[in-house]
Amino acid sequence: MVSIKLISLLLLFAVLVDSSSVLKNTNRNFSSYWVTKYKAFFDIIDVDEDGIVTEEEYVGLTTKRAQKVLPSWRALAMNGMYSNAFRVWWSNKHTNYKTNITLEEFLQESEIDIPITIKEVPELTSDLFGTFDIDCDGKWTVDEYSKFLFVFRNAAEIQPIFDAIDQNANGFLDAEEFISAWDLYWYHQNFSTTDIIFGSRA
Repeated sequence: MVSIKLISLLLLFAVLVDSSSVLKNTNRNFSSYWVTKYKAFFDIIDVDEDGIVTEEEYVGLTTKRAQKVLPSWRALAMNGMYSNAFRVWWSNKHTNYKTNITLEEFLQESEIDIPITIKEVPELTSDLFGTFDIDCDGKWTVDEYSKFLFVFRNAAEIQPIFDAIDQNANGFLDAEEFISAWDLYWYHQNFSTTDIIFGSRA
């Protein structure tokens, strides 16, 4: 099982990023690995692969994918969360409220003190978890997680990704496991086995 997990993780990080060129106008010393994670997410959202994420790609197309796998009210909740996220992290006073953003600008935004508290981050992540908790039992099955991965354009085998996030190996993902994986992905510079959280485009 471990070797399958590692193969899946390698799919995510197959494309290496030259962080020195991507980060030429930033002030922080980001690790190449951290840049690779952010680029992986950027590429998920950049559907037309033109190097620019638009509001339509971030919110509109994400919502359309959600509508294919979620009940309408849950897809509407997804739309609300991603509309808000776009305004908070992507299109704000620091970007002059642009409705499109490059990878370099996305990384530069990570240097800014966004008006979200440490307490609010897990709350928002928990809301996202609840959106895909179809039977409202406080945990995700592989099928529920597959819907999340579909929205984020995963092309890799689902079970090994699920197993990598399922840290207690009980066959379910609870909110705590999801929030932990989310936090490690976005806010930690070093490698974690849960960094496959959004799946892989490979």
